[in-house]
Amino acid sequence: MKIVVLVGGGHAHLHCLAQFAKKPREDVQLVLISPAVHQYYSGMFSGFTEGVYGLDEIRIDLDQLAQKIGVAFYQDAICSIDPKSCTLTGQHGETYPYDAVSFDIGSYTDSPEALEKYISPIKPNYHFPEQLLKFRKSAQPVIVGGGASGVELAFSTHAWRMRSYFSTDALLFSSGALLSAHGAAVSKKIEAIARKKALTFFTDVTIEDIDETSVTASDGVSHPQTDVLWLTGPKSARLFKRSGMPVDRAGFLTVSAALQSTRFPEIFGAGDCVSIDRYPGLAKNGVYAVRQGPVLWDNLLHFLDGEQLSAFIPQKRYVAILSTGGGEAFLTYGHWGMHGKFPWKLKQLIDKKFMKRYQDIYQ
Repeated sequence: MKIVVLVGGGHAHLHCLAQFAKKPREDVQLVLISPAVHQYYSGMFSGFTEGVYGLDEIRIDLDQLAQKIGVAFYQDAICSIDPKSCTLTGQHGETYPYDAVSFDIGSYTDSPEALEKYISPIKPNYHFPEQLLKFRKSAQPVIVGGGASGVELAFSTHAWRMRSYFSTDALLFSSGALLSAHGAAVSKKIEAIARKKALTFFTDVTIEDIDETSVTASDGVSHPQTDVLWLTGPKSARLFKRSGMPVDRAGFLTVSAALQSTRFPEIFGAGDCVSIDRYPGLAKNGVYAVRQGPVLWDNLLHFLDGEQLSAFIPQKRYVAILSTGGGEAFLTYGHWGMHGKFPWKLKQLIDKKFMKRYQDIYQ
């Protein structure tokens, strides 16, 4: 009997669990380890923030899912990896042996340590729902980060507050243009949408300081704050570097295109927690994590069977849909974008289909 351990319930690992449910192997004991019983789907956080979705609609019960398909589930946080003995150690000293292990644990927020005491903790993502409910009704909410997450949550918070008759707006700060990674044309469009919807945003500024009542921007202007979401980019868990794993400069687990550790063949990984050596600049988003799932599961089984592994090849362009509130969304494909009610309906269809695929297994 071979033991395959999945650490984390991210997008790629959910695919592995679903495949095991369809076609279990009697010679494989599948183990799932996660610090939380529920895995939340970040694609629906904007809808949850706006009040479109309830809590149970945006999460998957990992314990129930594991029980239904014959997978051992342990609620624990892995603190160290010993590749020599092929064991993992949990936060209270429990050890878990493996013949193959995969990590899909996401990332943390790359916020300045000196300011962390003023910032709401939102990662790992099981912190997010509670923080969003608190944040959206805060007197002076501030979002730092003009990427996809920051922009989408700013629109969703703004829409909820407008509908709830809050007198003050959420403030969005971006170090460059909004959605700058998508190119100038997309940035121009999303900023025009923000102005039309009366969302208050500031571009080409950074937040230099935070205290109990305000944030101070790089232009020297201070703005009132009662809650701050910092969404400027991902930071790796300390687990990999601390355990002597091969990592990139930012501490993310380095894997090959086969999603296999570049030094330890028994170790695999997917999603935001890894850096693929062939694609070091690959964006960390759910689109790639979902597409890594089939490659990861096949390669875990191929590794156990001594067969050749296949490579993950990321697509150069992909459809991304960001909610802009009020039943509208902004769809981008490369540097092209469109806004309106159709993208929002399409987003809802895609998100609900994704969740149904896994919730139907145990409900």
